[in-house]
Amino acid sequence: MSGMNNVARFVVVVNGVEITREWPWERIYVVKEELKKMGFKWDGAGWRGRTQDLAVISRLRQLLELSHEEYVAVVSAIARASYGGAVVVVGKLPEDLKPHVLASDGNTHLVSLTGFLRRFVAEDKSISRISTFEEFISLGVERLRELLRGAEVWGDLGKALEEAKEFVLASEKLRSVFEKRRSWRRALVGSNEARLNFLASGLLRKVSEFKLRYNIVNKDGELVERSIRLVEVKEGDSGYVLRFPVFLRDRVVKTLEELGYVVEHKQVEYPKVAFKKDFSLFPFQSEAVDNWAAHGMRGTVIIPTGGGKTFVGLEAMYRAGVSALVLVVTKELASQWRERIRRFLGVYPGMLGGGERDVRNVTVAIYNSAVKYVEDLIGKFGLVVFDEAHHVPAETFKEVALSLDSPYRLALSATPEREDKNEHLIYEAVGPPVYRASYRSMIESGLVVPVEHYRIYVRMTKEEEAAYSSLRSDNAIMLRNAAAKASRKIPVAVRIIAHEVKLGSKVLVFTQFIEQAEELHDALRKSGISAELITSEEGGRDAAFRRFSNGLSRVVVTTTVLDEGVDVPDADVAVVVSGTGSRRQMIQRVGRVVRATQGKKAARVYEIITRNTIEEALSEARHFDDVVEELVCKRIPESDLDALLSRAPPLSKWMK
Repeated sequence: MSGMNNVARFVVVVNGVEITREWPWERIYVVKEELKKMGFKWDGAGWRGRTQDLAVISRLRQLLELSHEEYVAVVSAIARASYGGAVVVVGKLPEDLKPHVLASDGNTHLVSLTGFLRRFVAEDKSISRISTFEEFISLGVERLRELLRGAEVWGDLGKALEEAKEFVLASEKLRSVFEKRRSWRRALVGSNEARLNFLASGLLRKVSEFKLRYNIVNKDGELVERSIRLVEVKEGDSGYVLRFPVFLRDRVVKTLEELGYVVEHKQVEYPKVAFKKDFSLFPFQSEAVDNWAAHGMRGTVIIPTGGGKTFVGLEAMYRAGVSALVLVVTKELASQWRERIRRFLGVYPGMLGGGERDVRNVTVAIYNSAVKYVEDLIGKFGLVVFDEAHHVPAETFKEVALSLDSPYRLALSATPEREDKNEHLIYEAVGPPVYRASYRSMIESGLVVPVEHYRIYVRMTKEEEAAYSSLRSDNAIMLRNAAAKASRKIPVAVRIIAHEVKLGSKVLVFTQFIEQAEELHDALRKSGISAELITSEEGGRDAAFRRFSNGLSRVVVTTTVLDEGVDVPDADVAVVVSGTGSRRQMIQRVGRVVRATQGKKAARVYEIITRNTIEEALSEARHFDDVVEELVCKRIPESDLDALLSRAPPLSKWMK
């Protein structure tokens, strides 16, 4: 200190920052005494001291009348001197930094960057996405940068971050914490299960929200929505097991990672199968399989009847090259699939159902048997093909589709839309539609022919009209059944069938009721027309099909047993006497007669409808013109039937 006129030079060094003042002796004396109380020492040149307490620095600011620049320099010196990295943050502090404040003075905070990184190592859930300690710390440093972006920071932030990073990386204790956390948080995830050491907070709540809704039809014929939980949680000897459908795997993995689990993927190896392909595809069929493969070998392929869905399935099996399970609805279809797999892929498949229980690397199974013996199938097949998936009851489909762990899945269907509105079950469990074949592409491939569609309208008798009028208007099933059984349908059907037989056509006649089928069959016999009768109560189906296929008989009268799931010999004409009103049923029935044969130019469909009844609306609802290409669609009253038939030419140049 020196001076004249009672003023002296006064020097104070705070945290290495020199502060110089020209003050009167009286003031110097007062300040000197305060500095002593704060622990400052005289070194012969000035008063020297250090403090990291921002409250003390705040007192010094007033005592020494520090300028803003001097205050910043003193506070910043604390950060520079802090081993492990610290900075001063001015203003509102992010919540994640508040636990790491070393000292505060109003809105000025000394923040330990090392403290933040310590806590980051111990608690941050992003550990699930990082494999090494070094990567994890780098992520923590970037998190700090993000938190401090836009904030007023005193001190060298880059240097402080680097010091904090070096300090933490050098800590074997923190490295051990990281490794233990990763080990404890390890989740081993297979195709349909995950094994965990513990249940993270919120996990049970999150997985309980994974539900699948579906509809059931109650006793009154009404749709009632149900839902099932898709994830099952069980406690085992060494932790917990989450079981889930294979299609839910990605969502489960994402949830586990969000909750801080370190996900390790368990690769399931399925047997390879050396298929020997001996067939070729039409362009639209190849496109269907290409689209399916491009969607991760998951999805639904929609091809109308006659489009060769089986060959699409065979191609999918060949491309996947792994063990495969084919699910079908009937024993007849199972036999067809087995024969075609043997013939076109060179593999002898096993069979599950129909009295057989022979599971091989390639197996054909009936849905009901697959449900019964599903434990025999889990873990064995890389690919599962769901044939006619839309035809399977929701409960049956749900049981088998949710249980199987096959990663590759293909649903084949002509009409995936279901009456119970459960088509979303197929799309969730197998995959969404990836290809829909156009009827035109099938015609151009020579697989099917277009259709002549005639709606023939008949009237009820007076007695039938009275009985129909007495029914409740809200009972659609009773109204439908009464209209479907109108007596005039039988003689009209006989006239149509007789004419088509004369032309050389092969005719399939569809009814909804066994009694009606029997009555029509008897009427045909009395008219001198030989016809086969195939119902659920009649035997000899194979022999009847052989006679029909060989031309020994030209008419088959049937009920709903031939709607789906049975390979029916080629025919030219469909006569629909009665049905459910279901569009899917109508499309399947039409599909029985559209297959192309040598010389065949078109197929004919006669739909017999009772005038002024619910059948008129049902006929409109089940119209198939957006699925099957129609050459003509006409409404014909019974009085004009003879004129129509007289003009109807043979459908093939090989007919009479």
